[in-house]
Amino acid sequence: MGKITALLVGVCEYLTGHSLPKCKNDIYVLKEALVHGINVNPENIFLCGKDGTVTLKELVSSIERALFNLTNDDTFIFYFSGHGGKNCLMLSDGIIELQNLIDTIGSITTKNKIVILDSCHSGGFDLNDIAKIDINETTDQFAGRGYAVLASCGADEYSGFDNDRQISKYTSFLCDALTSSYLIRQGKKSLEEINEAIFRFAEVSNLKAKNSTSIIQKPIFRSSIGGTIFFDVEEYTPYKVNNIYEESDTYIIYEVKPLHHGGAKRLSVNVILRFKSSLEQIAKISKEIKNKVLHYEVHQNEISEYSYAGKPANIVWCSFGYDEDDMIDCNFVCQTTWVDDLQDKENWYHSSNNDITVEGVHVTLNGSYELIKSLRDSTLNKNELICITREYTANIISAAERYIKMFREYLNSTLTEDQFINSVSSLNIEISKWFFKQSELPIPPNELHDWAHIHTRLACTIHDFTLFYDRKNINTWKSDNRKWLLTNAIKQYELELEELKLADQLIRV
Repeated sequence: MGKITALLVGVCEYLTGHSLPKCKNDIYVLKEALVHGINVNPENIFLCGKDGTVTLKELVSSIERALFNLTNDDTFIFYFSGHGGKNCLMLSDGIIELQNLIDTIGSITTKNKIVILDSCHSGGFDLNDIAKIDINETTDQFAGRGYAVLASCGADEYSGFDNDRQISKYTSFLCDALTSSYLIRQGKKSLEEINEAIFRFAEVSNLKAKNSTSIIQKPIFRSSIGGTIFFDVEEYTPYKVNNIYEESDTYIIYEVKPLHHGGAKRLSVNVILRFKSSLEQIAKISKEIKNKVLHYEVHQNEISEYSYAGKPANIVWCSFGYDEDDMIDCNFVCQTTWVDDLQDKENWYHSSNNDITVEGVHVTLNGSYELIKSLRDSTLNKNELICITREYTANIISAAERYIKMFREYLNSTLTEDQFINSVSSLNIEISKWFFKQSELPIPPNELHDWAHIHTRLACTIHDFTLFYDRKNINTWKSDNRKWLLTNAIKQYELELEELKLADQLIRV
């Protein structure tokens, strides 16, 4: 991403004489949190209100100074701490309209705008824009771009202070979320998870406040960002899984996948048979491969390697096909299973119409192999498939963004759960329609396989949204469980958007 520039405004002194001396502390504490939490360059952080006084003229000149030299790839953060009223923020010499400020910052032509408000009644604003994706552009033009506003409390609520830390209470939540190392995933922090942490801190604080005279305040979050913003916070080197590829006269070990889990070292081996083979021949090959891969060191990650290195495999699956298409499509003639004496063999060597034992080897047959093979015959050429896939994905993403916008209002307590369920009933139908349309697309050619698979996974994740808040499933989960499930599905959606953004850059029509 481009550079991040922040303007932090703290207003302590007012014409009314009702001063807020701690607001000056907020801008210094937040500056440190931005630097150490999301790697904002200190030179790109501007402070307004160092002496506690901020006039309208000073605010305008500070905004102009902060915006100078910003490009379309940059992110602008505006923070305000001070008195707030009904749809207004108070400066030392007067007031400014809250909605007008938000709309003005929203018109700035940077990649991202983030407004953070720590003042009473700060949630009394609208952010009506919904992120829109253009099928004629790559996902990079959509994902991680837009406008978000974080506010310390609802329109009818008051904001308080953390007297122990001598800063505003919401700002303390914000700083703790920004600097939390627990939010780092693959070297990044997301705005989504930063805000989620803020909500959790506020929830704990409000529970304590119920037993005291402290102010109860519920943060507000509204966004028109496609997905979310990911901030680079530390170097990340992905774990490199050993790539195994071996050839023999009768078969090719195409890939060995580590599936270690629950104390068992488990390997899945994809095998290309060079010749049409009987089940007896496959069973013999399976035994040979099992003995060969038993001590292979293939692991999912560093933790897995630490736990299983030097140990023989406890479970080995061999999946057999006849060409690379079968490997890419995961369409196998059959699969064999071997487990050691430490495993529950009755569980793994289960019996069904598709399971047989050949030469002492447990074999699971795939009766749909030839049918799936035939589905590769498509009437669509490569470019047509790209275009129609993008069209379906754009439609389901657009529905997802509308769904997320309403869910945020439910989290903001401006909608009850029942109102939210009613609001998304038509979206459940729309999302399902595009999901099933995409599921009916033909199998893509090999060069589009990974790209198309990301589209499919994204559609599946979005379709999960429809499960949690559908009337027919209302008794499946409790309210808090539904909220948790959709929150995590949204975070998965945002991660998959990032994957699609990278994959899309390699595809051209």
